[in-house]
Amino acid sequence: MKWFLAKASGRCAVRKDPFNLIVTHYPGYDNYIVVREKLRKVIEDAKIIDTSQSVILLLAVDPYEAVEKIKNTQEFSSSPILRVIPVDAVTDVFVDRIKEAVHDIFKMKAHAGESFRIKIDGRVYKRGQGEVVRLHRSEAIEFIAQGLDNPVNLEKPDWLIYIKTLRLYRATELASITVSRPEQILSFAPKEQVVEDEEL
Repeated sequence: MKWFLAKASGRCAVRKDPFNLIVTHYPGYDNYIVVREKLRKVIEDAKIIDTSQSVILLLAVDPYEAVEKIKNTQEFSSSPILRVIPVDAVTDVFVDRIKEAVHDIFKMKAHAGESFRIKIDGRVYKRGQGEVVRLHRSEAIEFIAQGLDNPVNLEKPDWLIYIKTLRLYRATELASITVSRPEQILSFAPKEQVVEDEEL
């Protein structure tokens, strides 16, 4: 599998269609309309690819630049937005494909000695002898981490490897992969509403 490297805003960003930015918001059509209009105003180059309950998938020229624009726009702090997640790659939900993408991206971004943490939000699967088995998150995390020589740090990692599974057009199940500094994933939700996923 090949992952395409694009340079944008002085950074190297791995680009993989069909989307590279995830925005989640409070439920409700009115909230969706508010968020959509704010996004269109702030990141004019982004195209909405798909929407589902409380999730908007977008394709931006540079997802990390889009995150910075949202972060620096005061009005988003009082909007229905919950999280903004830049995406480095999109693959299927099988753990071997996810691992391949994670390792490729991590090796391009991280330096020796920099720490990491892995978080998974959603269902990840393993292909066996004529069957597909859903993996427990801890199993998936352990498999993905194999071969990464950098140290693990659960409290203050240099890099967060965030994997989120979702459906595109309410049909195809995909896994989005983000390898970013922790602060590059924005969260506007109150801390008591944030549910921690299993992690390494």
